[in-house]
Amino acid sequence: MTMAENAPDQTPATPPVDYRPQPRYGELAPEGWTWTPPQDEHAPADSAVVTPEPVQAPVPPGRFGPGAAPGSVPGSAPTWDRPVTLSLLILGVLGAFFTISILGSMPEALQMLYTQASLGDYTAADSVGSIITAGSIALGVLWLATATVSVMLVLRGRRAFYVPIVGGVVAFVLLVAVTAVVLAGDPALLDYFSRP
Repeated sequence: MTMAENAPDQTPATPPVDYRPQPRYGELAPEGWTWTPPQDEHAPADSAVVTPEPVQAPVPPGRFGPGAAPGSVPGSAPTWDRPVTLSLLILGVLGAFFTISILGSMPEALQMLYTQASLGDYTAADSVGSIITAGSIALGVLWLATATVSVMLVLRGRRAFYVPIVGGVVAFVLLVAVTAVVLAGDPALLDYFSRP
């Protein structure tokens, strides 16, 4: 046996034929996609098919995009609801301070009324101080409850502008009720207002 007969085969091996279509014009396959060649005698029989994962739609910026409150869910609130609600809450806190100061200055206002009606000096009943204090506390709690409910609705993406309006109406009714109770407990004023 000669050396030429023992030498390994020096013929170059032919590369395998790639049947996959080549991307054109910058095309790229989606993540996880594999090409399955047509089944013929040259293609391997065990080619794997991978199903692509579902693609989630991009989140639009705005109400539920970057900057959205944690835990917010889609709601039906229009875009004007949030600024209107916050403006009404600011007006509400100013109104709460104003009505609480009105209740606190009620004895001085009644003294002025006594002086103008020539009824003498105003002497507040024992219950007037506690009624004014209870009314002031109730107005403060009412504003806090209104603000809490409004902020919760805004964070959930729901309409909230009506909550400060309802709170303002209830605060006005509370102010009128406290004033009426204080005036009803003063017999001199009741007699003065009942004159023809």
